[in-house]
Amino acid sequence: MNIKFLFPIDGDVLTPDDGELITEPLYGERLWIPVRLRIEGVAGDMDIPVTVNERPAVRVKNPGPDEIDTFCDAVYEVKVPLDGVRTTLDARAFGAGEVIRVYRFKEAYRKYRLAIDDIVWSMMELTERAGDIGSMFEVPFFRLFRDLHGEYGTKVHMNLYYTDETGKFNLSMVPEKFREEFTENSGWLKFTFHARANDPDHIYRHAPYSEVLHDYHQVTNEILRFAGPEVNTDVNGLHFAETTLEGARALRSVGIRCLVGYYITENGCPSIAYYLNREQNAHCFGRDFWVDNAEDIIFSKDKMVIDQCRLEEIESTLDFLKNERPHEAGTMNFVTHEQYFYPHYRNYQEDYRKKIFTAVGWAAKNGYAPCFLDEVFR
Repeated sequence: MNIKFLFPIDGDVLTPDDGELITEPLYGERLWIPVRLRIEGVAGDMDIPVTVNERPAVRVKNPGPDEIDTFCDAVYEVKVPLDGVRTTLDARAFGAGEVIRVYRFKEAYRKYRLAIDDIVWSMMELTERAGDIGSMFEVPFFRLFRDLHGEYGTKVHMNLYYTDETGKFNLSMVPEKFREEFTENSGWLKFTFHARANDPDHIYRHAPYSEVLHDYHQVTNEILRFAGPEVNTDVNGLHFAETTLEGARALRSVGIRCLVGYYITENGCPSIAYYLNREQNAHCFGRDFWVDNAEDIIFSKDKMVIDQCRLEEIESTLDFLKNERPHEAGTMNFVTHEQYFYPHYRNYQEDYRKKIFTAVGWAAKNGYAPCFLDEVFR
């Protein structure tokens, strides 16, 4: 007899949209979730004792067609409370057992974060103008995000390249003149490794452990030098959100806990999904977070690529996510790319600022508070 968890699955991060919040005298507020199991090898209408965490489950009379594989399968359900950040679910039936670990990140609900990928031109501009300016915010790109933080309290996570596309500039050239200012603003502005460069596009698709580790240190050491350790974070958005399992393990070895991507499918294969297989990728696409328990890595989904949306469609797209796809909308991850800000870029977007302010303004109006992701894993 085999037991399979249908919902939740191992590594799921559950939110109030997955169950019911109940305040109890002894425990306070707890999230109760309906656990569904498939028990293989149950003949006919036979009812067998099934438990989850010693709570008796009830056989479901009309399971969904996607929940059973053969006429000998039965589906059982029981409501179970989640206690703390991590909960072990132990299912038992006639001596057979199956154990999974699931999570609840209480602080992650109704939060939003903003990430900016491909950061290099703003650092080059800061370096070129360092002798003539007294503040990093005299660079228009950085001033935009200070304005955004001033209006909405937004926290901004920037992912950096080591070098530009010409190879004539790299982060080792950034002066330490603005280090104190970076540190002073680290409560709302963070920097992490993105890639060595934007060449080739899929730079880490087949990269070994050693390459990812080398490039991580190359970028991070410079960030620590010119901006200080306060700006660093253990959340990472790797370029194109793809790498090998070994590459992901390299990032985990230096303390990266969370990887952010889109988890889409292109030509039938996972894309912008790190090392995840098809089943894992499809699951992450529909969730805020999922944890690969085998690797101790949290995956988080970007909900909107702002520069890929028309200004007039941003609010309606976010309304749809919030109302129709609630399991993706507990934490709103916004991402955009630096290059669309600069007029010399071939795909420059004149409404770059308006787009970002519109997305963040929507979040504020809909009760989402700003966060860094590493603040909500508790």
